[in-house]
Amino acid sequence: MGRFAHDKDRRAPILNVVNWFLLVVAILSVLTRLGTKLWMFHRFTSDDYLIVVSLMFSIGESITLSIAVNNGYGHHATTIDDEHFHAIMKCQYAGFLLYTLSLYFSKLSLSSFICNLTPVSRDHFHAAILWILLTVWLIVALLGSSFQCEVPQTWDFRGKCFDLSAWQYYFCASNIVTDILIMVQALGLISRIQASLKKKLVFSTIFLSRVLVILPSIVQLVLTKDIDKSTDRTFDDYRVALAIQTVQCASIVTACWGQLKPFLNQLKSNGLRIQGVEYQHAWGKASYPRLDTDATHYHPNHHELILIPSGQGNMTTISALREWDGDSSQSSQVGMIRETRTWNVSAARGSERSDSL
Repeated sequence: MGRFAHDKDRRAPILNVVNWFLLVVAILSVLTRLGTKLWMFHRFTSDDYLIVVSLMFSIGESITLSIAVNNGYGHHATTIDDEHFHAIMKCQYAGFLLYTLSLYFSKLSLSSFICNLTPVSRDHFHAAILWILLTVWLIVALLGSSFQCEVPQTWDFRGKCFDLSAWQYYFCASNIVTDILIMVQALGLISRIQASLKKKLVFSTIFLSRVLVILPSIVQLVLTKDIDKSTDRTFDDYRVALAIQTVQCASIVTACWGQLKPFLNQLKSNGLRIQGVEYQHAWGKASYPRLDTDATHYHPNHHELILIPSGQGNMTTISALREWDGDSSQSSQVGMIRETRTWNVSAARGSERSDSL
């Protein structure tokens, strides 16, 4: 970027370079996520489709910025004729709507992924509330951005508009708040896992990476205030455009972060499983019943609480038995069934099964 520092009359080169670089990073992140899911589970889940939609809107937004640059965005307003200036305003108008949609679907994807890690109905209820808040945020953002200026030329910010700076302050602040709510959703889930502090911190880093979205959002908010009274928006506004591209890219990347194989293995090994998919196990690594917060099911090799509701322990045990079944004798299987059933009963019924055995 150093060779652009002395180009005092235009910002088009740096806008194009950063725009396409960040888009490539976002695309690679999504492709890596999808490849990991296919490799480990041979199928996609709902959050994968949501992140693909987010990426599509992100690509559209990056294209609008590129078109705006080709029409003179990044140059001084005095050097741009009226026709090209209108094209720039239309691109900025459409681009901001696409940017809002991209953020919404990336937030929804991450929240859905967190929700899919737990079968507890209370967590699903909290997730549903968050999704409603995100949808309200989207509707307000789209309506406010669509009718920011007088009809029919709602894209022309040189005409009669409401306070555009105040609107940008609201948008940035509400964007930050929604990201904080997603982190709270994740931390609420992690806080109830009875694991060591070290493991909790590892899980937390998966979702606290969302801070990488909040930081450029704060920068965007500060830069918007700095150019509030600017009369050369096509030139001075370039830093805000760079901040927007960074927020958009970071939102997609951090939504894919927890889907990488090392993190999925960490979650799997401590009982946080993605609902609707089956994990592939090698011999000796079968899935065993563990302790849970609601039914206190016990396995002698695990001493951590995980979020599995009552009545689902036997399902996990059956999965383990099938993997063990291929290389074992019939007599050994009978002993295995009796032993695992003893682990999955409550204390009140344990004595009854002991008598029967």
